[in-house]
Amino acid sequence: MDNEKLKILIEEGKVGFTKDILDAFADKNDLQVQFFSKNIPQYLDNPGDYELNDDLKEALLQTEISISSKIELIRLMSLEDLVNRPERASLIGQIIIDSNAQISGLDSAIVQSLIRNSTRVETKIKLFNKFHSLLEEAEIRQVLIDLPKPFSEIKTGYHSPKLKNTPENTALAQWLDSRNIISSWSESSLFTNEIKVNLYRR
Repeated sequence: MDNEKLKILIEEGKVGFTKDILDAFADKNDLQVQFFSKNIPQYLDNPGDYELNDDLKEALLQTEISISSKIELIRLMSLEDLVNRPERASLIGQIIIDSNAQISGLDSAIVQSLIRNSTRVETKIKLFNKFHSLLEEAEIRQVLIDLPKPFSEIKTGYHSPKLKNTPENTALAQWLDSRNIISSWSESSLFTNEIKVNLYRR
């Protein structure tokens, strides 16, 4: 049976979720992705029963499966590989923020990769806020340097960077202050709607 007919049968739920079927799809990645995405609850019930590598899991993260299923897949992946997988790190970072899920097994290198490789600045800041406790002071300062302006201007010196007054930027300023990365911060008037960040001079 050709691939197009198989795709139709999978989509219509007429192909049973069995190891024999999975073996038949072993060299057909597109069919595997479609098959697992249609049967993701069954897979997640007993993931140890099936050989599913992280490349295939990454492909599944890009399908229309539920956000909760995506988080369960992420928890089954080797997250230390994200340090050398920028596209995967970007994808997973956005899913973590969209779901607001807690993910165990992260370390400073993984967190920095998630932040660095995220495409949206808002996602970068949200990840920074969520996982800053896993970073040492020097690592925090390096992340700030790698961020676009005005965040990269948060270092030592005599100027006072100004951030757009958003909930995530307020949270950023609060913990930077509590961790003594900045000396203080304040909200400006309603007319400018900014957060003023006061730096340590040295």
